[in-house]
Amino acid sequence: MDLRKAVILVNLLLLITPAQASYAGDRPLQTILHDEHPGTLDFSLGDSRYSGELEYNESYRVNFSVEPPAGSSIKIAKAYIYWVWSKKGLEGIYPEFNASLAHSGTVVPLQRGQMYTDTKGFVSRYDFFSGTHAYDLSGDISGPGNYSISLVNTAKDESTFCVQGIGLLLVYENSDLPVIKYWINEGCDMLYAEYGIDPEMATTTFYFEGDINPENVADASLITVSPSGGYSSGAEARNKLFFNEKTSSIPVIGDFIQLLFGGGKSWKNVYQTDETVQVALDERPVGAYLEPRGNFASVQDNGDYLLVTNAILVIEFKESDTSEKRTG
Repeated sequence: MDLRKAVILVNLLLLITPAQASYAGDRPLQTILHDEHPGTLDFSLGDSRYSGELEYNESYRVNFSVEPPAGSSIKIAKAYIYWVWSKKGLEGIYPEFNASLAHSGTVVPLQRGQMYTDTKGFVSRYDFFSGTHAYDLSGDISGPGNYSISLVNTAKDESTFCVQGIGLLLVYENSDLPVIKYWINEGCDMLYAEYGIDPEMATTTFYFEGDINPENVADASLITVSPSGGYSSGAEARNKLFFNEKTSSIPVIGDFIQLLFGGGKSWKNVYQTDETVQVALDERPVGAYLEPRGNFASVQDNGDYLLVTNAILVIEFKESDTSEKRTG
């Protein structure tokens, strides 16, 4: 895409992007890591379960089994704590907690991570905060074994919150594996097509910028994470995932994107959760829908109510391309 088209697209997006938090798609996920090297990656929710309301000094823990592929080293380790209903009485507030990582009898306190939040965005009862805390554990998770991530509510003012689960992203490096290229997007965008917000507005779109030669791609996967996604799903499509596909959520922009990038693919009801497991993790192949540049994905709500917190696009190159990368 040339510079002129890029400027036009950005300006159109700015015209339709709300300025404040709301049930609309106003806080799209941003790319925080983008790299290319031989290896693979994995995203796990461990044994995550819904915590219920955590009061002062109450704790929550998720266990993970880390098993790197033979000959692999851990290049990146990131943890994500997904929390909701953070409140003091009927007032929405940010949660206060201490988090830690335990492995082989050693407990390491986690430094304050990046916090992403969103709310319904209008004055009413039960406008409680939801969000994600992201932690870089690259120096703390360095080998195989059993790890656990825990947190304790440290607020002494009777404020409470609930934890829906914890995610662990591991990126491995291994010169014997094919070259991969990946984009790691994170944040927190709350979507709900109710209270004056229709599905056209309750859509969030995020981008994976950079050039790709689709002919050199052996495989490609899109990983997305959605706390609460699918909890209220019924027979009709309550949530949708799009990849390089025009959505009905933004008619004018959708037509413009379709003109620039071509066709893609969409899926219905990809997220499913219940009273116990409240974080949906979806991974699906998207190699057939890749474009040479400007790849993007969208998540749309249609009365489900969900958060969008993680999106990872990972591309595995063919062996011939891998050999060129190693010798070039």
